[in-house]
Amino acid sequence: MRYFWFVFLFFIVAYLVPLAGRPLVTPDEFRYAEIPREMIADGDYVTPRLLNMRYFEKPVLGYWLTVGCFKMFGDNAFSIRLPAALGAGLTALLIWLLVDQALRDRKLAALAAIFYLSCGLVYGIGTFAVLDSQTTAFITGILVTSYLAAVEPCFNRRKALLLVLCGVFTALAFLTKGFIAFAVPGLAMLGFLIWERRWKEFLILPWIPLVVALALIAPWAIAVHRAEPDYWRYFVVIEHWQRFTADAPGQHPEPFWFLFPFLVGGVFPAALLLIPSFSVGRTAAGKLLQQPLYRFCLSAVVLPFLFFSASSGKLATYILPCFPPLAVLAAALIAAYFKSGGHNRGFHRMVTIWGGLLVIAAVGFGIVLFLPFMKRVAYGWCFPAAVAMAVVGLAYGASLLLSRRADWRMRFHLFFAGMALLLAVGGWAIPDGLLGDKAPERAMRELADRLGFDPKSAKFFTTPSTMHAVAWVFGREDVQTLNSRGELDYGDTHAKAEGKPGVMIDRAELDRMLTSPSHPAVVVIGRDRRSFYHPPVGTKYREELLNEIRAIYIPEKGKQGGVQ
Repeated sequence: MRYFWFVFLFFIVAYLVPLAGRPLVTPDEFRYAEIPREMIADGDYVTPRLLNMRYFEKPVLGYWLTVGCFKMFGDNAFSIRLPAALGAGLTALLIWLLVDQALRDRKLAALAAIFYLSCGLVYGIGTFAVLDSQTTAFITGILVTSYLAAVEPCFNRRKALLLVLCGVFTALAFLTKGFIAFAVPGLAMLGFLIWERRWKEFLILPWIPLVVALALIAPWAIAVHRAEPDYWRYFVVIEHWQRFTADAPGQHPEPFWFLFPFLVGGVFPAALLLIPSFSVGRTAAGKLLQQPLYRFCLSAVVLPFLFFSASSGKLATYILPCFPPLAVLAAALIAAYFKSGGHNRGFHRMVTIWGGLLVIAAVGFGIVLFLPFMKRVAYGWCFPAAVAMAVVGLAYGASLLLSRRADWRMRFHLFFAGMALLLAVGGWAIPDGLLGDKAPERAMRELADRLGFDPKSAKFFTTPSTMHAVAWVFGREDVQTLNSRGELDYGDTHAKAEGKPGVMIDRAELDRMLTSPSHPAVVVIGRDRRSFYHPPVGTKYREELLNEIRAIYIPEKGKQGGVQ
């Protein structure tokens, strides 16, 4: 079990320790924080809403997970990102179980799990508040249970239980992100069963998972239909069909090859271990494909990747479900390399080069930290963490260089242990200033004190890109946007059609509010300087430069109608 504990400690140090370290990033992290906050505030856990507008882009489970974290750990960055990190950890555990159950090889299981956790794209998404990491965990659960069920020689109690668990994971994946729960595992299993010529399994495998999944999905699906009869039309037509086929800007249209660089680049730095393994050649790769598990994993990488590439709408995060089977294949190649004999010179050379690069980067970073221009990056409060990052990076690189004559097993463990420590410290060494206007929370929290207004009574106006942050920071669902609805176009249109207040206000309406004799404190927050909003003629203008938080309008104390 020592291999399991090594992977578990890597996950704790690299994934959980840095979650609260860096500032939240707009718009995604604030969006997936604000929707659960509004659920708690309004007591409505059926219909997702953002700024009190209908928000039907995703189902509800991802928000429920964040609600649970809020109630356990409070409203903070750690709670917001925890579901994504736990999703990455669950995926690694499922990879471990797949390899252990299929091959009875715990060393290989540990290698596949830690390879997955060390992939750059996996780490970036697994410590960022979006829903892709959780979705990948549930899809991996479908892949693991369906494969283990498919290779059972006959229909028995174990196979039935695996198919029931497959249905549970399918429901969880659907309730997190929709019909991808059926598409990705379905393509993987389709390719594998055709490759294996297991025709009978087409008649056996789908039905128990489908019945279980529908039974678990049905309560919320019926509840949201009763509350919002248009939910399923919007969710199926706009969020699935149009995203796959349409070239509209809001659907992220990209060329067919767009995702390939993210697949290749997203495997690093874990892929550093994979580079020497290519020396084993085609013969070893051919032997690996004689194992059904690796044929299944190859299908689970290639077919879903082609599916995502064929879609008109593409984001790098979409291909995350391809990484668990890719990690299993990569671990098999690495293990074949170490079993091939020799002195593993390629591995030692790679680790030495990596150590040297780390030393150079750490020394350079340490020098840059003390240069005058770094004050513009606003390191301030996280300067000690930045220094610690340089020290850890230097120690990590030096340990790899000084262990050149050590056994490869020791260097192998140093490679991952040092990486975990570097990631843990690095998560606390990212300043607000480095992220610019993508991290406005700290500046916004200083706003009320510096400008002397009450956040509970002020009226907030902003742009669609920062509306989530303003709502989260000030705990206000009534934030309005100037001249653009952004992603709330659907909710705003339906709200106004029902005679309810919308989310958008135009400049003329804001001008009238500012020039009325008894308007409340008005705070306008945007990214650009003068083009975002010009105050009406006859008012005084005050602009505050707070990490790109631009135009601020406050009524003068003791006066009516004025703007300070």
